[in-house]
Amino acid sequence: MRRGFTLIELLIVMSIIAALMSVATPLGLNAIAQAKATNVAANFRTLQQALVQMITLEPNPPKNPDADILQYLYEQKYISTKPLGFEVRYNEERKAYIIKYTQSDIDPLKVKNVYSSIEIDDATGQLVLYVPLP
Repeated sequence: MRRGFTLIELLIVMSIIAALMSVATPLGLNAIAQAKATNVAANFRTLQQALVQMITLEPNPPKNPDADILQYLYEQKYISTKPLGFEVRYNEERKAYIIKYTQSDIDPLKVKNVYSSIEIDDATGQLVLYVPLP
């Protein structure tokens, strides 16, 4: 009697593995996308809390529209790391700080489902969060 597998047996095993992979791959990709959206939402929440803390503690928080408020928050130790893809600016018209996610590597609706305070900018499609002055 011969030892080993026949070609048919190997093809059957390979087709079963391919079928399982076709089911598992989309689930894995969706899980990764959801994790990224949750991470972005958490960064929005952290930056919002840092801005509220800055506004509360400082008598004259920076209001220059050209200033990099994210860098300021980092230098003043309101945040421990600068999250990638974020921009924080002051908007004089709205009298508010605007947190903006500038990358397009996530589904904005997934982030909005995690943190409903976030808005989607109609003009650019970017995620934004407004932190008004008191």
